[in-house]
Amino acid sequence: MKRMFTAFVAVAVALTALVAVAPAQALAATGSGTLTVSSANSEFNNKTVTAWKMFDAVPSANGANASYTLTAEWEPFFKGIEGMGALSGEKLSRSAVDHITKMKGDEGAVAAFAKKASDWAKQQKLDATKTAVAQKSGGSYVATFEGLAFGYYVVSPAGGSTASRGTDAILANVVKAQNPIELKSAYPTVDKKVEGSSHADAQIGDTLNFKLTSAVPNMAEYTEYAFAFKDTLSKGLTLNKGSIVVKIDGTQLVLDTDYTVEVTGGNGQPTNLVIAMKNFKNLHQKDAGKALTVEYAATVNEHAVAGIDDAGNTVKLEYSNNPSDPLGKGETTEVVTHGYAFEFDIAKVDGETKAALAGVKFQLKKKGGDIVKLVVENAGDAGNPAVVRPAKADELLTASDTVTTPESGKITFRGLDAGIYELVETETLDGYNKLTGPVEIKIDAKYKQDGTLESWTVNNNGQNIVTIENNKGTLLPGTGGMGTVLFTLAGAALIGYGVYRKRAAQNVA
Repeated sequence: MKRMFTAFVAVAVALTALVAVAPAQALAATGSGTLTVSSANSEFNNKTVTAWKMFDAVPSANGANASYTLTAEWEPFFKGIEGMGALSGEKLSRSAVDHITKMKGDEGAVAAFAKKASDWAKQQKLDATKTAVAQKSGGSYVATFEGLAFGYYVVSPAGGSTASRGTDAILANVVKAQNPIELKSAYPTVDKKVEGSSHADAQIGDTLNFKLTSAVPNMAEYTEYAFAFKDTLSKGLTLNKGSIVVKIDGTQLVLDTDYTVEVTGGNGQPTNLVIAMKNFKNLHQKDAGKALTVEYAATVNEHAVAGIDDAGNTVKLEYSNNPSDPLGKGETTEVVTHGYAFEFDIAKVDGETKAALAGVKFQLKKKGGDIVKLVVENAGDAGNPAVVRPAKADELLTASDTVTTPESGKITFRGLDAGIYELVETETLDGYNKLTGPVEIKIDAKYKQDGTLESWTVNNNGQNIVTIENNKGTLLPGTGGMGTVLFTLAGAALIGYGVYRKRAAQNVA
C-alpha cells in the first residue's frame, strides 16, 4: 500500500511548496497544460478517467510553485468541513489550501481526502472539467487530457479493485506543459487456459480441461461486492456441469453457499456459464489477494469444424467498481482460448484403372492405440464421400468398428485430433488383394504464439485426399491340370496295348 500512496504524498508535498510565502520567482500568466494518467495494467485500457478542477492555479514560470484560488463549484464541499462552514471568498479559499497542506506526511489522510472529494463530486453529479479514455500507447495505457487550464484537479479513473487499492481518486497539479501521473492501483484480471495452454486440438468425444484464474479483491471500502466469471464455450464444446470446482488458495468452495452457477445455451449453440460469488464480502474479505480459480471439463462434440478456430471460448470478469454505488460495475477485457479439430479424406481405387472401389471396409486407429469407434453421419453415394466421426461417450454402444467405402470410393474422417492414425483394411472386394499392413495418416498442426492455428497438413501434403490402391489378384501355375490328364491317358493306352499283345499270343499258341 505504501507504494500506492506515493503519488498522494508527492502531491501533498508539492502543494506545500507551491503555496509557500514569497515565492522566489514571479508567477506566470494563466495558461494550460497536458495531464496524462498511465498504467501498465492492460485492464486500464478503454477506462474513462474524469477530472474536476478544484483550484485555479497561477504557477511560476518553471512550475515550481503557484498561488491557488478555490473554484466556486467546490466551495460547498469545503464548507462541509468542520470549521469552514461560515467562511467565504478569499478566507475560504485560503483555509481550503491550508487544510490540504496540513496533510503533509500523512499518507492515509491524503488518500482519504482524495476519495472523499471524488465521491462528493460524483454524488453531486458535478460537471466534469474534462474526461479522457485510456488507450494503448507503446507498452502502457494512457488517458490524455489536453488543454487543461492550470489548476489543482481531482482525478478519478473508472474504479478497479484487486488486492491493492489506493488511487481510485488522485490529486493532480497541472502547472506546466506536461504533467504525468502513473496510476498505481491495479484492476481485476482473469486468465483462461485449456489443458494448461492458450490452445488445444482434440477429436470428437475427447474431454478438455479448462481453468480460470483471478484473485480475491480488496473489498474493505464496500458494503457489498459483486464478482462473477462470465465464461462462454463454443458450440463445439459440451460443458460437463458436474465437473465445476471453485477454489480460493486451493481450498474448495461450496456451491450455493460461496457461489452460484448459471448455465444457458448448448445443443448446437454456444454455452454461457456464469459463476457468481455469493455473499462475497462477508465470507471472504479476509482472503484479499489469494488466488481464486474455477476448473471445469468440457467434451468436444459433433459441431466442431475441421481446421476452423472453435471460436467463442472466452471469459471476462464483472466486478463492483464504486464503493458508493452498489450497482456500479466494471468488466475486464475478454481472454480467449482456441480449439481445433481436423479431418482427412481417402479415395479407394483400382491400382490399374483408378476406378473407385465400393464395399471396402476399414478400421481407424490412433497409432499405438485402440480402434476409434465411428459414427456414420452420411453413408455417401456415387457422387459423395461417406462422412464419419469419432463417437461420443453416449454413442459408443451403437457406434461401429468399421466403415465401408460407398460407390464414390471416398470417405471423410472428420472431428479428429492432430497426430498419427492408422487405417486398417479389414475386408476388400473379391478378386483383389487385401492390403498387408495399415496405411499411416499423419495430421500435423502448427500454432502461432497467440494460440491461433498457423497451418495444418495431412501426410505433409496440405489437406489433399489420400489415395489408397488395391490390385486384382492373378492365378499362379499349379498341379492337377491338363498335364496330369495326358499322362493318365497315355498310361491307360500302354496298359491296353499290353493286354492286347498277351491275348494275341495266347490265340497263336
